[in-house]
Amino acid sequence: MEKMKLLAAFVTIVALMAVALIPVDMALGQEVNPDRILPDTVERGETFDVTVTFTAAADNFNGIGLTDFYPDGWEVGLSETGCDPDAYVKATGNKAEIIWYGPYDKGEEFTVVYNVTVPDYACAGSHTFDGFLEYYLGAEGSYHENITGDSEVDVPVYHMPLICCNPKSFSFSATEGDSNPADQRLEISNSGIDTINWTLSDDAEWLSEDPTSGSSTGELDLVDVSVDIAGMSDGDYSANITITADGADNSPWVVPVSLHIDPWTSQISFDPESLSFTAVEGGSNPAPETLDIWNSGVDTLHWTLSDDADWLSEDPTSGSSTDDHVWVSVLVDSAGMSAGDYSADITINATGAGNSPQTVPVSLHISTAATAPVISFSPKSLSFTAGEGDSNPANETLEIWNSGVDTLHWTLSDDAAWLSENPTSGSSTGERDTVVLSVDIAGMSDGAYSTSITITASGASNSPQTVPVTLYVGGAGPPEPAQFTITGLDVTPEQVPPGQPVTVSAQVTNTGDSEGSCTVNLTVNGQVEQTKTVTLAPEAMETVTFTVTKEAPGSYTVSIGDLTEEFTVAAAAPSWLNRYWWIIVVGIVAVVLLAYFLRRKRAAY
Repeated sequence: MEKMKLLAAFVTIVALMAVALIPVDMALGQEVNPDRILPDTVERGETFDVTVTFTAAADNFNGIGLTDFYPDGWEVGLSETGCDPDAYVKATGNKAEIIWYGPYDKGEEFTVVYNVTVPDYACAGSHTFDGFLEYYLGAEGSYHENITGDSEVDVPVYHMPLICCNPKSFSFSATEGDSNPADQRLEISNSGIDTINWTLSDDAEWLSEDPTSGSSTGELDLVDVSVDIAGMSDGDYSANITITADGADNSPWVVPVSLHIDPWTSQISFDPESLSFTAVEGGSNPAPETLDIWNSGVDTLHWTLSDDADWLSEDPTSGSSTDDHVWVSVLVDSAGMSAGDYSADITINATGAGNSPQTVPVSLHISTAATAPVISFSPKSLSFTAGEGDSNPANETLEIWNSGVDTLHWTLSDDAAWLSENPTSGSSTGERDTVVLSVDIAGMSDGAYSTSITITASGASNSPQTVPVTLYVGGAGPPEPAQFTITGLDVTPEQVPPGQPVTVSAQVTNTGDSEGSCTVNLTVNGQVEQTKTVTLAPEAMETVTFTVTKEAPGSYTVSIGDLTEEFTVAAAAPSWLNRYWWIIVVGIVAVVLLAYFLRRKRAAY
């Protein structure tokens, strides 16, 4: 019986290993099987061909993208003539991308040939190619298959000592007065024979390396390269790290270093991002809109406005802000303009601002004149305030006019005993009629009261219209304006490999008594990278989410409002670990099962 259990355990282990070794694509039932062909060995300075082939898995084979990663720093030659069938090609960094849109029939054969040139400084050893194919079958997918076949080429050991370093240059960026940029790593090794004893030197006070000397027979020596921007002004700086090794065939080797420091200046911020107006041909001008301008940087923002349309104007056209908001009234004069769609731009200029100029698109739609009267009125709502037992509040006025054709015959009504209008009727062919609105608070206790005035006009295309009216008596008063608090800043995950997205979210709550809009800025390392605007009712809350992707390893500080968190971009894991982690997991499970049954067998004896 124990032998049968042991046999069953062994069969289970073999089955698990077999399932683990089945390619994901086979499990999906696909048979594309992209295959790469590489030479076994290449010489420094040599240009060689990389060939990838695959076959359409089924009819309606479409949306096909082949991505192949070649060794960093090696030069690629990629052209459409090397693709059969014809394809769109692009090379970025150390990535070759080929795209076919399709559709193609089952059995269609695809061939890609591109060339790669080995740099003269290439290190000895194996260099990896790693890629994948992504495609659709009709509307199904996307399906993903790793490229199989050859994945490495060998560069032989040089016949003399040879300095090999990676990367071949460094680039740092920072903001004036801010923290130093993250350190970067220089790898030094010997790509030839014997031993190299290397030393480092540089020609800039703001640049340093640790360590500054070492020796290598082929292993990698790691050097931290640091930049100190304390006291440095904005601008572009350059320096060189010189690697010296007596006896090395390519000594000295120079590694260029560049540093860009952005000025920490004022920043133009505005809301909304665009403006839209509508009017009727021959009718009155549309109501003004408001443009909010403020400074989201340091110092003082001195701004001016200009536009490129005769029908557009702004008031005021200039101003300044430290951290306060300035509201600009944007007006449109549609007199004499025919029906149609018009567009213009308001340009915000601010000398010294880091993001000047900024553009606010403006659209104007003028519809054809109506064939009937149209009720127009201003203001759109009214508010009165009085103390309990005090005198009545001052009168307000309501203007009514016809923005259509013919004659508008209008009448007014309301459902509140404390409100009256004079006159309650009139007519207009385009001129504005003025109505005086009065409130009588005699006998009313403190509190908030509301009603509506209804404007009715027989034959008007938009009859009836309502005008909300609010009355505050005694301790009651107008609602508090919108006020916003930002809480719950969350950064997920806190550590990612290069190029992987990080989700940043926070909760925005309107603690005021009125609806309002809030502009939420996402700041990464002191720079505003993304902006979103939310509109919230009183006591409403909304989660605002951003997505950040960074390539350079290091620590990044994320801020929304007064809240700050960090995330780290870690160096990428080895490609073999990314590809074969599941085999390792299955192997561990198999070993544990085998040990368990062997232990039970010994215990039985």
